[in-house]
Amino acid sequence: MEIYSIVTSFRAAIMKAKQNGEFNIRGVDGWDRMSNFPGGCCDDSCDLLAHYLCTEYGIHTRQGNGRYRDNNPDNTTNHAWLVMYDNTIIDITADQFGLLSGHAGGVYIGKENSFYRRLECKKIGPNYDITASERLNRDYQIILNYLST
Repeated sequence: MEIYSIVTSFRAAIMKAKQNGEFNIRGVDGWDRMSNFPGGCCDDSCDLLAHYLCTEYGIHTRQGNGRYRDNNPDNTTNHAWLVMYDNTIIDITADQFGLLSGHAGGVYIGKENSFYRRLECKKIGPNYDITASERLNRDYQIILNYLST
């Protein structure tokens, strides 16, 4: 299966689960962050997708992180995306940024473009192990249920 198809199917499963209120779970730290997808949960989304790519397809990724800033100081936020071994970027929350909003289905897959080059404080590191988090494990199982339908 082609990476674009895998990734868009995963994102579609998240969207279906969100629309059905599956992530509307209140925990110790407040509402599940995935209930706001694609906003405010790019790091969780990356960790979930990275786990899926690795366990289901043997595709290993790392996580990129950087700070987005534009001319409005209120629009400063951190952002996370996945990076494949050949430096291909996979971003399933791209549509939360105007510069990336034109990509089909809110997904960007490609080489580093002007959006990623302008991010500040960029670093690439390992993905978080979702098996260490009850919340992320629960979210992952929810997404898998929607992938199988």
